[in-house]
Amino acid sequence: MSITREIIDVHTHVWPDKIAVRAADNIVNYYSIARQGNGSIDGIFKGAEGLDNVRFVISSATLRPDTAHARVGNDFLISTAQADNRFIPLCSFHPAMPFDEAVSELERCKELGAKGIKIHSDFQRFYVDDANAVELYKEAARLKLPILFHAGDKNTDFSTPKRIYRLIEKLPELTIIAAHMCGYSVWDEAEEYLIGTPVYTDTSEALLGMDGKRLYKLIEKHGIEKVMFGSDYPLWSTRFAFDQIEEIGLSEQEKALIYSENAKKVFDL
Repeated sequence: MSITREIIDVHTHVWPDKIAVRAADNIVNYYSIARQGNGSIDGIFKGAEGLDNVRFVISSATLRPDTAHARVGNDFLISTAQADNRFIPLCSFHPAMPFDEAVSELERCKELGAKGIKIHSDFQRFYVDDANAVELYKEAARLKLPILFHAGDKNTDFSTPKRIYRLIEKLPELTIIAAHMCGYSVWDEAEEYLIGTPVYTDTSEALLGMDGKRLYKLIEKHGIEKVMFGSDYPLWSTRFAFDQIEEIGLSEQEKALIYSENAKKVFDL
């Protein structure tokens, strides 16, 4: 059945065709989970079949402290969005990049249409509340670029909800999005430190670790106006994630906020 509801999937990843499968496999190998998509642009559309009014926030984290490397990844995302307005690009940086070069890259990406920043400190191998990173987050706040942080990993201490909580205190002016319902695989810690705080979050991968009843309770506790829909494509397809969220008992008003209205506000769409 065709779905005409407006949907913005705020948590997706795509790569150039020649590296898409390899990049997607790197993620699933790290997390030891299966994937539903292949990481390509064609694949993201196939994974949203039946959703007639859908847009995708696309991102990837800069893995090396190399400005040229960052620019290649950012340019791909920006050019993809320029070619198709169903895509909304986030840029990235690595906190070990030279500070002035990192700031210049953020300014360049903003000028070219980037709507935010993606940080995955578990993959980038730094503590999310590292002092160097915080100085660059301040620049993101100055540029009015929200940051989508990967939040939580039971195997590392890089992106814990507790560390992200420290950013709230240090950077009240920054729009923080703590992905995966504020703490992938560590939702008890997420509830202790981040649920109910001013940060935004998304629903991506939350139903891997909890049932729909608990997810609904966390959404209520956090505040419906701070929760956005996400799939984490290519791990889950957008349609699969949508069908999952449809089962947790949201009202029509709550669905409108989660599926699109909150994202419009956060990313200035």
